[in-house]
Amino acid sequence: MEETIKGFEKKIRRLFLCRIAMWIICASGCVYWIYWSFKLYEIEEDFDAHTYATMFRPHFNLGITISIVSIIISLVLRLISDRYKKELKSILHGVR
Repeated sequence: MEETIKGFEKKIRRLFLCRIAMWIICASGCVYWIYWSFKLYEIEEDFDAHTYATMFRPHFNLGITISIVSIIISLVLRLISDRYKKELKSILHGVR
């Protein structure tokens, strides 16, 4: 009984750490496109909005894609973690 409880707690802890990593990856995706946004302003001496948009779009798309995928993975891990917590609660309180 104690081994299953410790097993669930260990799984929940691992999932939490993975979720933290996913949110860090999400933040780094946002920082990536923000960095390129400022860098492209520095590169362009004669500012042209159309050229800027054309140069910025690939960086923005990559950063947003990384962020969205990491958020989705984090939410899926949250669902799995909630399921484990529910099973652990039923074991601890004897609810079936």
